[in-house]
Amino acid sequence: MAAARGMKAGMAFVGRKIGWILGLGALGMSCTAPQPAPNIADPDPQVKIAGIRQAVAQGDRTSLPGLVQQLDSDDAAVRFYAQQALERLAGERFGYEYYLDEDERKPSLARWQDWLKKQTIAPTTQGAK
Repeated sequence: MAAARGMKAGMAFVGRKIGWILGLGALGMSCTAPQPAPNIADPDPQVKIAGIRQAVAQGDRTSLPGLVQQLDSDDAAVRFYAQQALERLAGERFGYEYYLDEDERKPSLARWQDWLKKQTIAPTTQGAK
């Protein structure tokens, strides 16, 4: 009988230990840094791209200045997404190709900038009541 109680106590210890391991493991899996909100102006390319994708999904024409600015990004992926977004939102391309080097992109970037100056973009009303 004493052996049975000892075995039972040992099993309880192992059960508690496994419970702690599983609990700590679950806690570790849930402790991730919050992801920043999508934002075209963020320095992180992943956050920029998320912002670009969000602008397209929402049909946000107020993002046009930021998108045109991203056509001159150092990051080719950011330029690609900006080009695709502008094509969807504005229906234009102006000969822009994201993969060209900086000098080769200048003429089409200038056309985008000129086009942007002619646009009337309504200000956002976020936060307005």
